[in-house]
Formats: sequence, C-alpha cells, structure tokens
Amino acid sequence: MLIDIKGKEVSIFLELSVWGNAVVSGKVLDVSDEWVKVQCKKSMELIAVSAIKKVSYKL
Repeated sequence: MLIDIKGKEVSIFLELSVWGNAVVSGKVLDVSDEWVKVQCKKSMELIAVSAIKKVSYKL
C-alpha cells in the first residue's frame, strides 16, 4: 500500500514514543518493505515503516 505514495508530496506522522510524535513532510523518493525515503527541504529522511502512524497527501 505504501508503494502508492511514491513520487507524492506527503506528511508522515511518526509514533516515536508514548510521550510524543513527529511529522516529516516532503516528496517520497523510494519505498521498500522496511523503509520509506523522503526528500525534505534541507535533508533526506529514511523512515522505518514500523514507526509510521499515519500518512496524508493531497489527491
């Protein structure tokens, strides 16, 4: 299902711990079984699929 977001501008909400969450926004460059690669404004992020709580993007 995550392969569908490849090439889209997304916001990925991560569950880091019971005390807080984080949001990563950018363009999805690559998706594998365990990782999502996102190009942000000033950095490249590799996100573990197991940490993803929610993904949102515009149609």
